Amino acid sequence: MSSFPLEGIRILDLSMWWSGPMCTSYLGALGAEVIKIESIQFPDGFRYTMAPPGEKDWWELGPQWNAANLNKLGLTLNMNDPEGIELFKELVTKSDVVIENFSPRVMENFGLSYEELCKVNPRIIFVSMPAYGRTGPYRNKPGFAYTFEILSGIAQTNGYPNENPMIISGVGDVIASFHTAFALLAALEYRQRTGKGQFIEVAQAEACANLIGQPIADVSMNSRNWGRVGNRQPNMAPHGVYRCKGEDSWVAISIRNDDEWEKFCKVIDSPLLAKDERFQTIVGRCEYQDELDGLIEKWTLQLGHYDAANLLQKAGICAGPVLEVDEMEEDPFLQGMYQEVSRDLTGTHAFPSWPVKFSSTRLEHHSPAPKLGQHNDYVLKGILGRSDEQIKKFEQREIIGVEPLGAKMNK
Repeated sequence: MSSFPLEGIRILDLSMWWSGPMCTSYLGALGAEVIKIESIQFPDGFRYTMAPPGEKDWWELGPQWNAANLNKLGLTLNMNDPEGIELFKELVTKSDVVIENFSPRVMENFGLSYEELCKVNPRIIFVSMPAYGRTGPYRNKPGFAYTFEILSGIAQTNGYPNENPMIISGVGDVIASFHTAFALLAALEYRQRTGKGQFIEVAQAEACANLIGQPIADVSMNSRNWGRVGNRQPNMAPHGVYRCKGEDSWVAISIRNDDEWEKFCKVIDSPLLAKDERFQTIVGRCEYQDELDGLIEKWTLQLGHYDAANLLQKAGICAGPVLEVDEMEEDPFLQGMYQEVSRDLTGTHAFPSWPVKFSSTRLEHHSPAPKLGQHNDYVLKGILGRSDEQIKKFEQREIIGVEPLGAKMNK
């Protein structure tokens, strides 16, 4: 694209970990100038997740942080210092959006509530992503994706029968992220029409609860409380993943009706299975799924996961290989989605780009995740007009910097 939808929009991103940063990475890809604000006293904790300890500049090497913070500039600013607060407020006068995912008390303690920021920029859009909302008994409690998934009911509906509920590796962060992106885009459009800013609250646990409308509706309408059924699905059988030839290799298969069952039996060349009275109807197949799954796996174990999936797909049966992460980049369906991004310290690596196209042009990443404080000069000199001498004093007072304070102390 020659231009991007959010060009000219500046976002001050105070958010940490995954839910807020993934949202702002997307907005940065859409053309917004996103300034990621950390401090050397308390960098984003995601920097430390899976980072190799003991390596030089280890806080820059975390794969999750690198993936979540593409398309941004990096600024450090000590918000516990009054001058750091004043610099932030000055940035607000020159920005369109502030986004954070702290508990509500944090910005209030900084003296940076929406009401205060409106005094310096009445058009500001303030996006708050508290774990549980700004009211109620959990107001000031912190939370992560795992707690959102547990509280919202997502974990309770995931897992195998008679086994523990299962969390889904942080999917709660992704859910909250894209609810927030939609709300922010709507607020920008509203401001375009009216000239008025907005205060947006996205309670992350509520965003997750919004995802399980079907179970909530079922218990309300029919008094049925969904249990855990693993990979099975009511009114479909067989429905699950089946082990294939090779180490930890699987294929997903879903049979929706009796006609597909007949086709399936022909594909696997099993007339005896087709005639088995237990499996003639969907009711019977659902009742005897354990026995059915064992018989199907005898066939899938003879084939690779792609081979099994291709044979079933040709017959009009829903099936697909269960891919390992290192297989995804080569999968025909995902061709064109991966993008190489180069970054100092980490090198050139493939990242998934965005599943969005504008007039057939894929939305891609514009820049790698920033190093800590990488763009301090650009922001403080280019946007706020501070001199080299003033910036040096900020460094001496540890208002800004390019290394975590703890790392400097351990040298």
